[in-house]
Amino acid sequence: MKAFAFSIALSLLLAVSGLVGQDESSKVPAEWQGWGAETDWELTAIAQLLLQGEPNANKFKDVLVLPLKEANAFVNPDGYLIVTEGLLERLNGRDEIAFVIAHELAHLIKGHPRNLETDPTRLERIRTEVERGLGTSVVGTGLQVLVGAVASYYNREREREADAEAVRLMAKAGFDLNGARRALRNLSDEKGFLSWFRSHPFLNERLEIVNGAIRRWRTSASAPPKLTPPPDRANEVYVELQVAPWAGTERALWQEFAEEVKRGFWSSLLEVTQQMSCDFHPVKRWQRHRAKTWTLQIVPTNWQTLPLPYAGDWIRWEVRMNWQLQNEKGEVWADQEERFSITFGKDEALKSAVLSSAPLFARRLARFVVKNCYKGDTAERKGQ
Repeated sequence: MKAFAFSIALSLLLAVSGLVGQDESSKVPAEWQGWGAETDWELTAIAQLLLQGEPNANKFKDVLVLPLKEANAFVNPDGYLIVTEGLLERLNGRDEIAFVIAHELAHLIKGHPRNLETDPTRLERIRTEVERGLGTSVVGTGLQVLVGAVASYYNREREREADAEAVRLMAKAGFDLNGARRALRNLSDEKGFLSWFRSHPFLNERLEIVNGAIRRWRTSASAPPKLTPPPDRANEVYVELQVAPWAGTERALWQEFAEEVKRGFWSSLLEVTQQMSCDFHPVKRWQRHRAKTWTLQIVPTNWQTLPLPYAGDWIRWEVRMNWQLQNEKGEVWADQEERFSITFGKDEALKSAVLSSAPLFARRLARFVVKNCYKGDTAERKGQ
């Protein structure tokens, strides 16, 4: 029964992962597609650049990104470097990302053997995060395999060696060595990457190791690398969704609704751009350093919850808003009043009805962006 349930969950998640596009999803091994893993051209290019001319480089396959909030990274026995979105979200830019990738690849280059975490509290935490990130309850041996892999760690001596080796790899590839310091600081709080690996040395010790390696390799560093997306890749754009607070009596509910909308906005935008053949590719927040940034501002102006006339068993919730879309130059492409409403039965709680409508609202916003940015992009090209 467990194997059957796991198979059903895997099939559903494979269908969802199809949104990333045929060219990207086809690079992900089948056993990882079910976890929502994705590849990313920049992460792959960074890893390949770092590994040029290194021993054991042939063991590396690719970088896979898992949609989990838990900050983590590791190289599995099959040669895939697994990194979570939770970790990438805590980094700022290509050079900090390069340090984390270089650190994990250093374990591969040095042939470090792994141990496994056995603390049941930590394992249960990552199990919960996996299930929450996938949006479903996954059972069976597949989850146990993932938990065991994510919980792997190396001893402290090997971590020290990997930190120093990571700086060498960065210098050879031309990345800013100061990115190593920044990455360590950004990942050093109690809930982050460094605290998960109990085998890692303390932050001050790691900074000392990195600083020593920077002094050693700075003078021999290569020129900064030029990494470019595949030629068939559409222009990458990060759409920053800004939802203003509501000052009325339901401000807490509006805030919760806004958070739900933000969580589903990127996937809605990706789906709509594919359906409407729009000439840009939406990226996630952790990818924004390499993309244009457009801003979508939502400002609520009126909130109503009223019974429907002649239908006493039904209630309408309606919010009037101003929607404004700006390009990376701050130019306004669209600025208009919009209305969003839903109808629900009087026996259903307002909160339940409002929150369940968040995916629909996210899709409305995505269509607004695609429709108006296409017009704005056309006008911009004509002016060139």
